[in-house]
Amino acid sequence: MDVRERWAEWNRLRGRMPAWHPVGVVLDAEEPVVRRHYGTHGTVEHSPLAPGTDIAGLVRVQQEAFAERGEPVEWKVYGHDSPGLDRALAAAGFTAGWERSVLIVGPLPEERRDTPPAEAAERAQEPPRQAVRNLYGVRDQAERAWKVAVGSPGPHAMPYAEMIADGASDDGDVRIEVLLEDGLVVAVGWMHPEEGGSFDVVGGLTRDDADFIKACTDGWRRLWSGRALLAEADGPLRAQLLKAGFSEATTVRSYHWSPPGVPETTRPAQFLDWLHDDGPLWERFYADFDFKPSTTYRPTITDPSPSTVWNLHSHHRLVPDLPAELDAIVRRGLLAATEPGEFVYWLDWQHDGFRYDPRRTGLPGRPPRPGEGTYPNGDYYLNVTHDLRLGTFGHPWEQTLTVWGPTLLAAVEAELTELLGDPVRHRS
Repeated sequence: MDVRERWAEWNRLRGRMPAWHPVGVVLDAEEPVVRRHYGTHGTVEHSPLAPGTDIAGLVRVQQEAFAERGEPVEWKVYGHDSPGLDRALAAAGFTAGWERSVLIVGPLPEERRDTPPAEAAERAQEPPRQAVRNLYGVRDQAERAWKVAVGSPGPHAMPYAEMIADGASDDGDVRIEVLLEDGLVVAVGWMHPEEGGSFDVVGGLTRDDADFIKACTDGWRRLWSGRALLAEADGPLRAQLLKAGFSEATTVRSYHWSPPGVPETTRPAQFLDWLHDDGPLWERFYADFDFKPSTTYRPTITDPSPSTVWNLHSHHRLVPDLPAELDAIVRRGLLAATEPGEFVYWLDWQHDGFRYDPRRTGLPGRPPRPGEGTYPNGDYYLNVTHDLRLGTFGHPWEQTLTVWGPTLLAAVEAELTELLGDPVRHRS
């Protein structure tokens, strides 16, 4: 395919409803538009507008949807979109923002997909002073990579923090390359596969150094046969991408609008990044609760004060859907016991965790509460506040539920006793 053919393929993918979307994000599809609501902001995507489309009416509907949620919105307009779209956005109060080139490069030729012998020989020797590596291979540099990437002013097609918030990881969802100088990260580049197409999308590059860009983009093109790379760039980065073999397909400009009021600063629900959230929280739980995971050792934690422990199956009566009833009680209790704006953390031992705002999730039109609830279905499940002052701990092998914190106990104790029977342990 040449650039024109590849851009035509990309254009056909615009405005489709994806099969997957991040935790905490709500997608609304109204032909030809797909809205993404992040709770803090939103975006509008659409397929090419058909002749005769009521563009002003289309813009008005999107504004109303984002105003109802109090979310600022970004709308990307491509160079070949309807000439009336930018005028309609400006008339509706949208402000024109950055403009970038959309750049495309095809897959590496077959003969270049294998690692060049000289490069292989170099890697077998002493590491050079400067080298490009995948972040997965230098996990000890993850904290520095975060600081370098988030501290970069961009502009990036997908900001690094947004990518991580979406639940991406360098274990396979995305590729994160880092430039090391004397063993320390000094630049970061990231890429993600585009669902349903033959493209990979460059999320961002924090340095316009020619060698770094060439190493990243050639490495990404080498990963999967037949896939092209798409990037958005301006200024020196655009120039370096063109030198690296990219060609310009079109341009894209952003338009921005904010409804009255102050938007939320945090997403209503989010995948937990192990480096910054999940890992440190588990470490505190291990220390504060003397957690000793074991299929046979009892007790697994030191019961906090105050706390109550129920056996999950000592009631000797039929409960049609015990996990659902148990979770409904606990979630009502967490809503009553937490402060407005406070997050609850759902943790699954040695698996992915999430955090959510109980007042902004599980409601009509809002994202569902993430995680698998309260009943310990094969592993330890926790619902806790960040300071660990209250929460629940489900033990899958002891088949018990521990609840601690005076406000949470006051909210759930009577209902849990009615559902599960008398407690088996209590600590004042």
